[in-house]
Amino acid sequence: MIIGIHSRYERVLAPFADAPAADRGWLLGGAADVDTSALRFLAGREAGRLIAAVPVRCADQPADAREAIEQAQAAGRVGRIVELDHPEGIGPAAFTRRNRWLVDHSDLVIGFPLTGTDDGSGTWETLAYAAGLGRPYLVAPLS
Repeated sequence: MIIGIHSRYERVLAPFADAPAADRGWLLGGAADVDTSALRFLAGREAGRLIAAVPVRCADQPADAREAIEQAQAAGRVGRIVELDHPEGIGPAAFTRRNRWLVDHSDLVIGFPLTGTDDGSGTWETLAYAAGLGRPYLVAPLS
């Protein structure tokens, strides 16, 4: 059975998103594809504070990701955009720094890797970093 991305979010994120939102916040990577889809999903709910972290500046994000962040912010759903302004610009070191920042500021890490096993992707690198810090994490493979 193939499960669409929205259905995947319903199954994985909804239990957290639909709980009372008093002190809950969501840190999102602010990138295209999965990050953008998760941002749009959570922005459509009363899921708590949304914070988007980007490796350089929001203006440097792909158009779809930038627009999703700006639309959610204009709708009052994004409380903060963290621009990490990596000195090397967009690239692997900037993404690693962003991903580690997300983990360092999270109580629970939820990863949506494109494969069910570690393929060396940034998502798996982030989950491994979370595990190394002893942070709880949840893996919800997309394929």
